[in-house]
Amino acid sequence: MRKLLNNPWFVAVMAIAALAFVARSMLSGGPRFGLSGTVGAAPAGADTGQTSEAESRANLFAVVRNLQLPAPIKDPFAIRIKVDPTAEKVEVPDAVESVHLSAVWSQDGKTLVLINDRIFQKGDEIGRIKIESASEEGVWITHWKGRNFVRVGGDFTLNTPMRKSARAASSL
Repeated sequence: MRKLLNNPWFVAVMAIAALAFVARSMLSGGPRFGLSGTVGAAPAGADTGQTSEAESRANLFAVVRNLQLPAPIKDPFAIRIKVDPTAEKVEVPDAVESVHLSAVWSQDGKTLVLINDRIFQKGDEIGRIKIESASEEGVWITHWKGRNFVRVGGDFTLNTPMRKSARAASSL
C-alpha cells in the first residue's frame, strides 16, 4: 500500500475519483440537501442574461441558508469505554481495629480501664471488640476470632475481612 501511495499517478486517479463521487452524491441528493439542480442555475422564468456578482453571491448565501443537514451522527473517533463483565470486582478493604491499654484502676467498687484515651468498664464494646474482664495486669477482650489478653501498656489489633463482617451482619 505504501508503494501505491508514493506513486503520483495512483494518488491523482484516487483524488479525481473522490471528487467525482462527491459531485455525484451532491447532484443526485440535491433535493435532500436543499439544492434544486446546479448551484449557479437561474430560477425558472428569469431571463438568461448575465447576472451581477452580487446576485450570484445572494443566490449562494440563500442556498447555504436553506441547506438541510441530516441528523447528527455519532462521533466515529470518540473513545468508547468497554466494561468487562467478567472483571473481578474490587475487594473492600478489611476493617482494622486497634486497642491500646494505657491504665487499669478501681474506683467505687468498679474496675475501669483506659483504652484508646477513653474510659471503659467490663461489658463495654469498642467496635467489634468487647471487654470481658479486667485485672491489675491487663484486660481480657473477646471478638469474633476468640479471646485475647492485653497487658497494661500493650496493644491489640483486630483485622476483620469485610467478607467476614458482611456475613456476620447478614446473620444478625
